Amino acid sequence: MAQAQTKLTTWQAACIITGYGVGSGIMTLPYLVNRAGIISCIVILLVAFFFSYCMHMMLAEMIIGSGRDAQIVTMFKKFLFKGKFARVLTAVFFALTVVVLIANLAAYIAGGAEILQAAGLSPMAAKLVFYAIAASVVLFGLKVLGMSESISIAIIIAIIAVLAGASLFHLDNPLNLSAGQPNELLAFFGMAMFSFVAFFSVPQAVQGLNGNPAKVRHAILLGLGLNLAFIVVIVGCSLAASASVTELAIIGWSQGIGTWAQVLGSVFTILAMLTTYWSISLALSDIVREQTNWNKNLCWLIATLPSLLLVLANAGSFLDIMRIVGGLISVMIAILVVPAYRACRKENGQTLLPTSLSSLPMQILVAGAFIIAAVGSAVSI
Repeated sequence: MAQAQTKLTTWQAACIITGYGVGSGIMTLPYLVNRAGIISCIVILLVAFFFSYCMHMMLAEMIIGSGRDAQIVTMFKKFLFKGKFARVLTAVFFALTVVVLIANLAAYIAGGAEILQAAGLSPMAAKLVFYAIAASVVLFGLKVLGMSESISIAIIIAIIAVLAGASLFHLDNPLNLSAGQPNELLAFFGMAMFSFVAFFSVPQAVQGLNGNPAKVRHAILLGLGLNLAFIVVIVGCSLAASASVTELAIIGWSQGIGTWAQVLGSVFTILAMLTTYWSISLALSDIVREQTNWNKNLCWLIATLPSLLLVLANAGSFLDIMRIVGGLISVMIAILVVPAYRACRKENGQTLLPTSLSSLPMQILVAGAFIIAAVGSAVSI
């Protein structure tokens, strides 16, 4: 009975992965592309997608190898944290994960609240309203979240299609074809990698698909592929049709089309922030519950309430938080995944990735790409 309640379709699992990355990272890319040049950024984007795909598949293999209900902390405990310091290393990684994810969630509350403020709510009311909507869905668990993510992603696809169609009548800006400065290219690579990041949602996808390798493989490819499609459409249309290319792209893009597009753009942004918040907060709640065995509702509160408190304390601007969090996540994953993955392969053999994409040189390249992305996420342009 428990499996029936938590089982997801491949589409729902893919939407949880897409929902994790469809938020702020994608919306900052047009601004960075406008500085770095579209041709260079297309190449960088494809490279980022490839390395991100390999990393997510490595994570999925390890989750399957450690048990389909395992979260990332337990996965590292099984394959990496060994010996007399195992408990200490696990505790430290657990604490770092909680801090990173709470900071990440705070960024999305701040971003969502900005949109609600523009609609007329007071700053305090905007933060509380967004938090109430975002946190309430997570309380009901994986199945409800999967359904909510799939509905929201379908609406996002429709909104992007409408805005893209309208952009064809407002192609007023020439595209920047020149190559940018090294720091601009590096900054784009860092944010592009971060836009595909859905590391902590992989366990939910694996669990919801009952660890089925074929379905997990399809869900990850579809989830990341949807984000790639969103990036291509949003970057191309917003650069061509924006009144001005703003740091949060939907603002300048919708202004370039018309007032009605600003309303639609606000709906898109709220949904993008919500889907990401749902994915991250469910992952955090599951991690806390797995490590503490505390009550489900208490773990939900621990996963969601601190992010609201951070925002109420005005702890940093939206973009600043995103850059910091992006770097932290990239460094943590890059350092830990490759040795853990090698241990998993030794114990369980090949599960998802073919040998050509899981060799030692490829593992080193993937790790190196995420370390470079962490540097890029901290670059100022």
